[in-house]
Amino acid sequence: MIETTTNQETLTEQDTAQKQPAAAQHAEETSKARLIRAFFDDDEQHADALNAPKWSDVLKTLDTAWLRRQLYVVLLMVVGVIIYITNRYQAQQQIIELEKLQNELKDMKFRVLTRSSELTLRTRQSQLEEQLKALGDSTLLPSNEAPFIIEKEESE
Repeated sequence: MIETTTNQETLTEQDTAQKQPAAAQHAEETSKARLIRAFFDDDEQHADALNAPKWSDVLKTLDTAWLRRQLYVVLLMVVGVIIYITNRYQAQQQIIELEKLQNELKDMKFRVLTRSSELTLRTRQSQLEEQLKALGDSTLLPSNEAPFIIEKEESE
C-alpha cells in the first residue's frame, strides 16, 4: 500500500512540474502580446503595459520653465552643429579645389611633354636639313667630313 501512494505522489509531482512551465510560458506569451499591442496602439489601457510616458505627459513636461533651464545647452548644440556643417563644407571645397589643381597639373605636364618632344623633333639634324632645303635661300651645307674628338694633352 505504501508503494501505491508513492507512485501516485510521483505522478502528481510530474503533472504539476509539467503544468508549471506551461503556465509560465502562457503568461510570458500574454505579456509579450500586451507589450506589442501597447507599442503599436496609442490607447490609454495599453500604455501602462510598457510603463512608458504618454505623449501628452511628455508635452506637459516641456513647458517654458524647462526650456529656459535648458536654453544654454540647446544653444550650445545649435552652435556645434553650425560649426560642424561649416567645417565640413570648407573641407569639401578644399577637396574640390585640390582635385581641380591636380587635374590642371596633370594637363600641364602633358603639355610640357608634348612641347619637349616637338622641340626634340624640330632640332634633329635631318629635320633642320629638310627645313633649309625647303627655304632654299640658306648657304649652310652639311659637313662632308666626319666629326672627331679633340683630346687634351696632359702637361707634366
